[in-house]
Amino acid sequence: MPGTAPSQSPNSKSRASEEKRRLERKSKQATGLTPVKIYLLLYNTAAAVLWAHLLYLLLSFLYTSFVSSALVTPRRPETVLKKLLNQSTRIYLPKVVDDFTTRLSGSYDYKNLGWWTKVTQSLAVLEIVHSATGIVRSPFLTTAMQVASRLWTVWGIVEPVPETHSNPLFTTMLFAWSVTEVIRYSFYALSILNIDVGAINWLRFTTFLPLYPLGASSEAFLSFSTLPPLSTLPYIPDWLSTLSPLSSLIRYLPEGWGRYLMKSRIGRAVIWNLAKAGLKGKKVAAGGVKAWGPIELLRLFLFVAWWPALYVLYVHMLVLRKRYFSKGRTVGHKTKTL
Repeated sequence: MPGTAPSQSPNSKSRASEEKRRLERKSKQATGLTPVKIYLLLYNTAAAVLWAHLLYLLLSFLYTSFVSSALVTPRRPETVLKKLLNQSTRIYLPKVVDDFTTRLSGSYDYKNLGWWTKVTQSLAVLEIVHSATGIVRSPFLTTAMQVASRLWTVWGIVEPVPETHSNPLFTTMLFAWSVTEVIRYSFYALSILNIDVGAINWLRFTTFLPLYPLGASSEAFLSFSTLPPLSTLPYIPDWLSTLSPLSSLIRYLPEGWGRYLMKSRIGRAVIWNLAKAGLKGKKVAAGGVKAWGPIELLRLFLFVAWWPALYVLYVHMLVLRKRYFSKGRTVGHKTKTL
């Protein structure tokens, strides 16, 4: 009849009520604090506080270095690569840059800042556990890459090589880390509580644009600074003892290869370069300069691998940033690691 509202079918009523119950369950899950969420809330809050403490100490060091103290006696500026990367070059730093990097040096020993860095960063191992067990939605590979690179920097580079403690790159690296992590962990803790703070959200998906390259490049070049001069890099490392002396090399080759090497122009060039590399290594050791070994070769390899890894992490963050700003809301209530 005219004026009568169309009646809903039983199926449509059932779907509507089912959707309503689903939304109610989702709302309860979002607002309710389960044991896992309580644990993640405590973890993220503790991490945010620890990184905030690190940031406070670092800013205190920078204030003391740049505002409260004057530089020691004037000296000849160091070369770019010698000061930051422990490599020889004839290109000198401009005085203003040299003064700036000098004031950045020495943060490791300021009020146990190095010790706090080791403790705070080591706790990030739990993030790999969180991702592996599925209590967070973070991709396991990207989480493991980021945490492993930092742990390697702290325990594989900074700890065993005391020269890195006074390197300005340690300060720039720690600045990028601490600012990023204070924002990141605060974002996670607020997301678990279903609290939306626009400023924190914006910082979370914007500050990484300059801070990721700053932190990752500082990590990479700090590692590079622990290497012996590249001019002493041998073609084959000394620890491959079976290749030294050269007579052993030729003796271990299949029959006829040794004669071929000695007769061919390329073979003689290879043997000559091996001999020069061995002589160079002996001169380096005699001169008190650190020689190349397995750990140095590993650091060189990781330095080269650092850049594609940075690209993967950076693109991942760009994807998250685009997703966040396109939706105009937070990524979700389940914590993400990156």
